[in-house]
Amino acid sequence: MTRRSVNLLEFWLRLGFFSIPSVAFGAAGYLRFNTAYFLTVSINNRSYVTFTIIVTLIWALVVEHIKLDRIDTLIRVRTGVRTSLIATVYCSVGTLSALFFYRNTTFARLFVGIGCALLFLLSLALIHAVRAVLYAAKKSPNGRFPIAILGTDDWAAKAAHQLLSSFLTPCRVACHVALPGENHSAINTPVVQWSDLQKVTEVYGCREVLVAVPLRRIGETQEIMESLQRLCIPARMVLNFGEGAFVPDRLFDFYGLPLLDVRACPVDTVRYAIGKRVFDVLFSFLCLTVAAPIIALIALIIKCTSPGPVLFTQERVSLNGGRFNMLKFRTMLVQDKASSSTQHTCPSDPRITTIGKLLRKTSLDELPQFINVLRGDMSVVGPRPELTFFVHKFRDEIPSYMVRHNVKGGITGWAQVNGLRGSTTSIAQRIQYDLYYLRNWSMSLDCKIIVLTVFKGLISRNAY
Repeated sequence: MTRRSVNLLEFWLRLGFFSIPSVAFGAAGYLRFNTAYFLTVSINNRSYVTFTIIVTLIWALVVEHIKLDRIDTLIRVRTGVRTSLIATVYCSVGTLSALFFYRNTTFARLFVGIGCALLFLLSLALIHAVRAVLYAAKKSPNGRFPIAILGTDDWAAKAAHQLLSSFLTPCRVACHVALPGENHSAINTPVVQWSDLQKVTEVYGCREVLVAVPLRRIGETQEIMESLQRLCIPARMVLNFGEGAFVPDRLFDFYGLPLLDVRACPVDTVRYAIGKRVFDVLFSFLCLTVAAPIIALIALIIKCTSPGPVLFTQERVSLNGGRFNMLKFRTMLVQDKASSSTQHTCPSDPRITTIGKLLRKTSLDELPQFINVLRGDMSVVGPRPELTFFVHKFRDEIPSYMVRHNVKGGITGWAQVNGLRGSTTSIAQRIQYDLYYLRNWSMSLDCKIIVLTVFKGLISRNAY
């Protein structure tokens, strides 16, 4: 959540700043040429559009150069006047220098002057608007997501203080986790013992763990991270590099606190958070629209051939351990909830109805899960969500099992298209395919899995 919040905020910041020149000079053109305040003149619209494009390109370079679209810049600035003024001056000088070689049109001075003034005012307004939104979000009841800090010594306490010292920080420290043999500092938040690590998510609902261990205990990091794999939330390592240190790709500044990614989390990227979600919604809506007659026919057949509801729901576990009710067409006789939530289907299962066998064999029973995708519970592609009962069972039996919950569960996945489907296949082997997907996620891999699902995954000998 920490890196995802930074990436998403900076994405929207960048988009907002890059759109300012179009708004500023569009408004300047309207004020200068389409109002009665100034003398009406005939202009070449194409030249003024070219001018605005040039300003936008130079403005984008300036914004990137002075890091105006970075969170750490928002933290440092007080009024934002100096930063916005510098950006406007750089852009104006750069634009006028570029237009020195463009002699076809003489641009109205008022147009240029009003545009530059609006460029300054709009950038200043955007800085304060973003800060105001972040401040209001932080003050709202659900505006700050809970995190855990692993460590209870002075270094961990200092990291917690530094993290929360900025009014923009969108998280709160819900608890600290005490390492074996660690000296406790004065901490005002609850402390979870190392032997009760599961309380981090089950009791305090933390969405992320920040590992704040001093340099003298850095050798214990591998053992610590292996234990943290039992949790289904991302883990970051807090590091103190000092001022001016080089920060590579896996390091990022979170509101002034340097953090290190210790596990691959594609969910943190803008491509995953926005691009994959947009794709999921459009693809699921298209599938539900095209399959609507088939869905209606299946529902009618189920209703006519066996007593009970058309749809069947099971509690499953997805992103960060979140639970949801996964929808399927009912393919079995009605049974008590306890047995259906603790038993996998087996070959020649007597509970399966006649129409249910066909639906399972062709995977048509999974169609209602596109509704789960629209709700945001699942993705079209991702590790197959497991029953809550088996998640609790496997997390202590299979190393790295919970890491698969760092991405949303999917209707289909890399393991499924490679033949690992059904309760008789190896869970440990399936996890390796899920981890491969997590480490190598891309939209092209998702599309590849969808194509493979159509040609080799819909009908499987392991589907029963």
